[in-house]
Amino acid sequence: MSSRAKAYLALLVVSLIWGIALPLVKPALSFVSPYQFLYFRYLIAAPLLLPVLFFYAFKLKLSFKTYLKIIALEILGTPIALPILYQGLKLTSGLEASLLGATGPLFTILGGIIFLKEHESKREWRGLVLSFFGTLILVFEPLLTGKNHLLGFSLLGNLLILGHNLLNTVYLLLAKKLYRKLPKLLVCSISYPIALSSLWLVLIFSNQSTALTLLSIPSVALASGYMAIFGSIIALFLLLYGQNLIEVSEASLFTYLNGIIAIPAAWFFLKEIPTWPMGLAIIFIAYGVFLAEKRV
Repeated sequence: MSSRAKAYLALLVVSLIWGIALPLVKPALSFVSPYQFLYFRYLIAAPLLLPVLFFYAFKLKLSFKTYLKIIALEILGTPIALPILYQGLKLTSGLEASLLGATGPLFTILGGIIFLKEHESKREWRGLVLSFFGTLILVFEPLLTGKNHLLGFSLLGNLLILGHNLLNTVYLLLAKKLYRKLPKLLVCSISYPIALSSLWLVLIFSNQSTALTLLSIPSVALASGYMAIFGSIIALFLLLYGQNLIEVSEASLFTYLNGIIAIPAAWFFLKEIPTWPMGLAIIFIAYGVFLAEKRV
């Protein structure tokens, strides 16, 4: 199997895992805050990777400076960026959050062009413009349907998700350079204890409970367990692995599939049905991705 085929397979699995994620997590946010959910997620994930951390720490003997860079980057990618995403999810619908979350490649493509000197053809630029237009429709969907501030629809929630996309773009671009020669499981094994300790401090100083009894709530246990094992360990490893094999802009386009997978997931978990602006946005985004990815 070629390197490109391996990258495609890895990124397709990531899209499946993360496409299901937000509709599955949203019910849990009725019982816990985004910070509490993330705390329980990494409380499960971090211990599972401790043996990996010890193995690579003795094997690679990386410099203290390298560890500091990894820690700084993972603080940006997890305890800073992720709570913004889940606060947006708490305010808006699960389907809308998934579709907006899937537009992250728009930022990543532009970042790749500006900072990594990646080049796009005219056809890819046309696809980017169409996808961007579809994203604008999604952002302002609550205003178009007149449902802003009603349950499940929020312009603020949509803007928070876009804010997460911007921060995540910075993370992915920096990770492309820093993690090129590092084992991807090492990155995960360092990231999760850092995220766990950071989130614990946030909860303590904000007087939010860290009691394990919250995991007795079925939706909280399901969301935390799924995101700990599949959304954290498996998906992040495959994302970093796949992104390392192909261009960052091309790898990021697989994120658009998250929104397509989220449609049946949102119906199954939340009984949400797409509105007409969502359908129109999906058409623009899907055709834009097809245009950008089509091989001549």
